[in-house]
Amino acid sequence: MKKIFCILIITAFTSACSTTPISGKQAFLLTSSETENQQGEEAYRDILAKEKVVTGTREAKMVEAIGKRIAAIANQPDFKWEFKTLQSDTPNAFCLPGGKVAVYTGIFKYAKNEAGLATVMGHEIGHAIARHGGQRMTQAMATNVALAGLAAVGLAKMDPDKKGLVMAALGVGATIGIILPFSRANETEADEIGLTLMSRAGYDPQEAVNFWDRFSQAGGKSPPAFLSTHPPSPQRKEHLQSLLPKALTEYQSSPKLGIGQEF
Repeated sequence: MKKIFCILIITAFTSACSTTPISGKQAFLLTSSETENQQGEEAYRDILAKEKVVTGTREAKMVEAIGKRIAAIANQPDFKWEFKTLQSDTPNAFCLPGGKVAVYTGIFKYAKNEAGLATVMGHEIGHAIARHGGQRMTQAMATNVALAGLAAVGLAKMDPDKKGLVMAALGVGATIGIILPFSRANETEADEIGLTLMSRAGYDPQEAVNFWDRFSQAGGKSPPAFLSTHPPSPQRKEHLQSLLPKALTEYQSSPKLGIGQEF
C-alpha cells in the first residue's frame, strides 16, 4: 500500500503542470503534447480511412474557412491543422490532439449559419487546446492505481466473491464520482475556450447560445445530469450567457463577420 501511494504521490509531483490557454486553469499531465499529437494523427488517419470525406461542397468549404480563421488566432504552433467534412447524419464534430478537426454533415441543420458552425468547431478545438485527451488519460491512470491499491491491501482479507462485488461497486463509484464530473468540467471549459475563439475570429458569440438552444432539441430525453458527460442544456446555456459580456468585448475588437452565411 505504501509503495503504491508513494509512486502515485511522486508521479503527481513530478508530472508537468500545464496552464490552459484562455481559461487559465491548471492541469497535471502524465503525457507529453508530442505523444498526444502523434496519437491524434494516427486516430485521425484511421477515421478518415473508414468514413466518407466530403470535398468541394459549399458546406465543406465553410468548414475549412472557419477552421482556418479559428486556427489563425488559436496560437498553437505545434498543431498541424486539418479540417475535414464527413458524410453522416450524426450531428457531431471532433478535434483530435494536434488540430485534426472533422465535422459531420448532420450538424449543419442545427448550426444554421457560419457562427453556429464556429460555435461547434471552437468548442471542439477548445478540447484539443486544453489537452483534455491527455488529462483524461492521466486521470484514468491515477484512478486505476488507486483502485489497485484498495484491491491489494484494503480488501486483501475479504472473500473473493465479495471482493469482486466491492471492486465493481468501487469502479461505478469512481465513474460517477470522478470520471463523469471530470468530463463535464472538460465540456464547460471547452465551451469557454470555444466562445472566446469564435469571438476573436469575428463571429457573433450570441449565436452560441442560439445554437445550443437548437441543438438541445436534437435528442430525446437526456440522462440525469450526474450520469452525463455533458452539462444539462439549461446549465450550459446559463454558463454561456454569463460569459457573453467578456466574449462580446473580444468580438468588438475583432474584424466582424457576424453570423456569416447561412446554410
